Parts: sequence; C-alpha cells; structure tokens
Amino acid sequence: MQYFDSLPKIIYTNDSGISRIATNIMARASMLPSILKNSVVYYQYNLQEDDTPEIVAHKYYGSSYRYWIVLFANQLLDPQWDWPLSSKVFYRYIQSKYPNIETTSEIHHYEKIVTQFDINTQTQTAEIIKIDVGTYITLLETNKTVTLPTGPVTISVTKRPVSIYDYELSLNESKRTINILNKKYVDQLETEFQNLMAV
Repeated sequence: MQYFDSLPKIIYTNDSGISRIATNIMARASMLPSILKNSVVYYQYNLQEDDTPEIVAHKYYGSSYRYWIVLFANQLLDPQWDWPLSSKVFYRYIQSKYPNIETTSEIHHYEKIVTQFDINTQTQTAEIIKIDVGTYITLLETNKTVTLPTGPVTISVTKRPVSIYDYELSLNESKRTINILNKKYVDQLETEFQNLMAV
C-alpha cells in the first residue's frame, strides 16, 4: 500500500473558479498511547547512521513503501527534522545554524546533576536540572550517604557546562531510539488505516 494513495480526496476550487480533485494531505490518524507502549505489538530499535524511514521499512517489512508505518508508529510528522540527522548532515546543520561560532567551546547552558544510588537495591536514578551561570559558579559538588526508611542511599551532586555542540548532539541522538511495529500486525494496520481514510 502506498500512503498517499490511501488519503481521502477533496474537491478544491481555485481563485479562478476551476474545481479539481485533490488528495487531502492534511488527513491524519493516530494511535492510542497505550498501544504504542505494548511490548507485544512493538519493540525498540536503535537507528544506525544511514538509516532512513525507507531503509528501516525495507529491512523489517520488505518494502520501502511502508516507510509511513515507521513514521506513523512513532508519531513523526516531519521525517526531515523528527528523524536523527546523519553525521555529515548534522555537521552541516551545526555550521549553518551557528555560523562563526566555535560550538564545541561556546556554552549553551549549565546543568546540575543529582544522582541517587540505592545501596540495597543497587539501582541508580539521576535528575538533570538546568541552572544559570551564577548558580553553577557557587554550586558545591557533594557526595554523601543518608539513611532513609528503605535503607542507605548515596546522593551525589555534580555540575557541568554543556556546549552548543553537545546540546545539539544530545537532541539529535535522543531521536535515535524508535518503535518498530511487529511485522505480523502490518497488514492489519494498513487495512485499518485505509478504512479510516475512507470515512
């Protein structure tokens, strides 16, 4: 199934009064969030350097035309900017967005990191908080163990400057883990999508 062939048609009249049949590219359908989290229906995939929606669709569904399923399963509307950029494209993007700026040394923001390590359960959680430069300068890094009702917990407070480059790279890399719809549900999804678009 080709995505745009499934979209509903509308009659469009231009300023000259001429009417034509056009594809309604604004038609949308969405998945329930609970379905997106269902481990039976979906599993996670870490995108490789040169993966595109078409390549992923070909790998998993045997057809690059099913690229829309990859985008649909992740609620991605803009495959250019919602998808992680390759290294080469990312480098050009940084140069274009920040001309004449040394992005690896120019600070974007500062962060305070509060890490808690539960000694009994051997689990660790971390909270990252953006702070201003004044707070960054005066913040003391600490590491201490406290006893809570559940047992001893080590709490450490650290700080770090985040460069423009690291900030943009983090945003880009945060898009790299996507949901892949289990291939046994693909035909059913296509049928249901066509039915929705036919209404």
